[in-house]
Amino acid sequence: MSRQAGVQIVAPGEGLDQRRSTPLSGTMDASAALRRLITGSGLEIASDEGSRIVLRRRGADAGNDAATLADTGEPADADIVVTGYRASLQTAREIKRQSSAILDTVAAEDIGQLPDNSATEALARLPGVQVFRNRGEGQAITVRGLSQVLTTLNGQESYVGASRRSLLNTYPADLLRAVTVYKALTPDLIEGGIGGAIDIQLRQPFDFKPGWTVAGTARGSYDDQAQRFFYNGDLLVSNRWHTGIGEIGVLLNASYVRRDYLESYRENFGPQTSTATQSITPAGFGAVRFPTRSLVKHPNGNFKRPVLTGELQWKPVDDLRLDLRVTHIHDKNTYFDNDLELVIPAGTALRDVTLVPGTDIVKSARYTLATPTGPRSSYNLNDIRTTQGEFGVRYDAGRATLSTNLTYTRSNQEQIVRAVQLAFRSPQTIDAVFHGDSRWGSLSYQLDGATDLEDPATFKANLYSDALVRQKSRGLQWRGDLVLDTDGGLVSAFKSGFRYTDRSTDYQSGSRSVSLSALNLPLSALPGGASAETIDRGFRGDDVTVPSRWVQYPAALLGTDAGYAALNAYVATLPGQATTFASERPAFSPTASFGGTERSYAVYGQAQYGFTLAGVAFDGVAGARAVNTVLSIRGTQLRTTGTGAGRVTTAVAFDQRQNYLDVDPSVSLVAHLSPEIQLRGAWTKTFSRPDFTQLNPSVSVVESAGGASATAVASGNPALRPIRSENLDVSLEGYFGRAGAASVALFHRDVDGFIINTIDRVTLPGSTTPTNVTRPFNGGAGTIKGFELSVSSFLDIAPGLLRNLGASANFTYIDTEQVLPQTGANVASRGLIPGISRRSFNSSLFYDDGRFRARVAYSVRSRFILSYVLADPTANLNWFPISRLDASTAYKLTDAITLTLDAQNLLGRPQRAFWGAGSLAFTGYTDRVYYEGRVYSLAARFRF
Repeated sequence: MSRQAGVQIVAPGEGLDQRRSTPLSGTMDASAALRRLITGSGLEIASDEGSRIVLRRRGADAGNDAATLADTGEPADADIVVTGYRASLQTAREIKRQSSAILDTVAAEDIGQLPDNSATEALARLPGVQVFRNRGEGQAITVRGLSQVLTTLNGQESYVGASRRSLLNTYPADLLRAVTVYKALTPDLIEGGIGGAIDIQLRQPFDFKPGWTVAGTARGSYDDQAQRFFYNGDLLVSNRWHTGIGEIGVLLNASYVRRDYLESYRENFGPQTSTATQSITPAGFGAVRFPTRSLVKHPNGNFKRPVLTGELQWKPVDDLRLDLRVTHIHDKNTYFDNDLELVIPAGTALRDVTLVPGTDIVKSARYTLATPTGPRSSYNLNDIRTTQGEFGVRYDAGRATLSTNLTYTRSNQEQIVRAVQLAFRSPQTIDAVFHGDSRWGSLSYQLDGATDLEDPATFKANLYSDALVRQKSRGLQWRGDLVLDTDGGLVSAFKSGFRYTDRSTDYQSGSRSVSLSALNLPLSALPGGASAETIDRGFRGDDVTVPSRWVQYPAALLGTDAGYAALNAYVATLPGQATTFASERPAFSPTASFGGTERSYAVYGQAQYGFTLAGVAFDGVAGARAVNTVLSIRGTQLRTTGTGAGRVTTAVAFDQRQNYLDVDPSVSLVAHLSPEIQLRGAWTKTFSRPDFTQLNPSVSVVESAGGASATAVASGNPALRPIRSENLDVSLEGYFGRAGAASVALFHRDVDGFIINTIDRVTLPGSTTPTNVTRPFNGGAGTIKGFELSVSSFLDIAPGLLRNLGASANFTYIDTEQVLPQTGANVASRGLIPGISRRSFNSSLFYDDGRFRARVAYSVRSRFILSYVLADPTANLNWFPISRLDASTAYKLTDAITLTLDAQNLLGRPQRAFWGAGSLAFTGYTDRVYYEGRVYSLAARFRF
């Protein structure tokens, strides 16, 4: 066929003895003909450049097209090896081109050289993906407008705590082979993500040629706002050799990531309407709106993430492979947050008032603090330890391929929040500009000139709080898959399988607090208070006046065993606190804790088909996945019976059970219009289960950060049902040159049952007055539709050094709408889906000549709504556009050693938010201005 079609065909030479190809006749292009020719041979197309087609053995990981990208191992020493950005683009292009699912991939061109520092930040460069940043890194992620995205590790479901997803920012790029986003699922892919699935692919021993491979990175970084250095590193050791019992590969990959940060923001809390218009001067304003609180805050801390993965692969014979992998991630986040909060009751007398023109919003005013508030220091520890073990067997019998995987996941999470708040000893007069005319707007203010914020005598002890949350999750997954090649014809292969899961989770929460204001204790009365600290300044480059330094209780003492024990022992001696603070830690509250178990049973079947019509080759996948979910949620709720003096509140055990069946069909079709152009379409149905924490039947009562508005109340909703979606995707894809690709994609999602958090007015047991309770609800139907444009290429046709230049760009437009739920505080309405920008754009310009590499990357996303307050739409929280500029360079000193220099957040523009109804139109009520640091990194990479 190679001679007849005039193309070069490259195939692995081992393991193909005595195998015959399928008979073939007719007129078709070379790619379509070759696909039919290799049916039943155990081979598949790895790359197709028109004049050169590369074959590989069929991928080992069921349900994971992208995981086969290195299945044929590294090239032999005599082969031409393409490295750098060009290799990354080539690999990602061919995965997308050959996949039966709709996907996008970011691939590492070599060990430790994924283009970004974590899986989250790498994904942010892909079309349709949006990332929300916090505490120095990308965290929350959405795909085509949906946050309900399944996460898998080497094709197996992965999660932390009581959630259903992994924290993608915990996977350092140095450990990754590739990261793939599946935007339309095929039946063989695990269910649970209406937004698709994200697969993290780690290195494996058989990725490398026989012999030892040792590689690693040493990196030092500097944050210009925190003014701190921090260090990261990784090491990979792998060996692959032939023995008397077959081929064996062993890999050990370790990474340590540390990130220190100091962020800062100034914020107006949600709007309120004045209740004492006679106290507003000048007279005649009537009711006006102003913030409930003003806040200046310094999120300050670090995270440390040691990650260790080890894998053993064994091939007793060419057709049989066994894999054993263990991955452990320790994600330790330590925050020493500091804030200065001023509480402004609705009845506060405002003087010298000016309004934002054309509104009832107070622009500036002078007032006297009537509520005792002041600096607050807190110690927060979020410690997550997750271990996953996987054992897999794959047998390739030529026409049939059998595989099975058994996976066990254990995740423990502990969250500690301890805080000491001070209060001004005397009333303070504040000159505030809530909505200034500075470059970034928002809050600025000054206290009376006689107030010294760095003098401990200015304050007294006001509040001490202590909270503890523990989450434990255990999960077992077992799946089996069969791929059966046919003799050709319309259907070229059948694939079927099953999957069983058994997962349990426990959530325990306890808290305690004491008000100290009435005791008039000086800061020095608290153990450790005599060594009060003055916080770091923050606010790099800000052009407004706010307090940026003040004295506070040393937050670090709250994180030491001795300091914590001494403070508790002292508080226990105060009137009425002996019992509450007698224990070493807060006691878990039955009404704030819950447990759950979930089992699922899934079967699927799909057919891979192909045919030629009017000279055009078509192929695709059609099938369905059926899943039965059995769920039990246990907790304790307070119930009140009786009336008047006879009212009695008791704790009652609660057990909510659900049992539901989902059948999700899927049909995809690819039309190969030419060797370079293909049209792809897919129709699918998907569903996502609620998180366990969203199903929590208990009610949590938490002390307010300000200590003045009493409590904040949150609850889950055990009646939540799954979110279901019907999806249509179409994309036109073009492939050119050695690494060029361009695509236009359209997508439409009809979603039912969106889960949103909102505030409901509820009369809690033991109370006679309604309370604002934040809880999740299923909304009604919603629609997501939009398009993606993407292009990437090197200038292969340019002369000389110009051919080493390349660029990539993508643009995404997403239009969303959902029915917002009716609660006791509002009527049903329609609105945008939170967290989704209508427009997002990413672009990169890069250069790679084999020795020197450089890249500049820019991204921007438009305004979006972050959260709803259905009882008062003017208190909806919206975000202004966010833009970032990053750059990186690399120079290869030798074939084994490369130096890199990276810079993140070069623009240094703050994130900003505003309050207002759901149209995203700015009403003049600014929420916050949030400053992040720039980070500069220098690294050395080696490979032997």
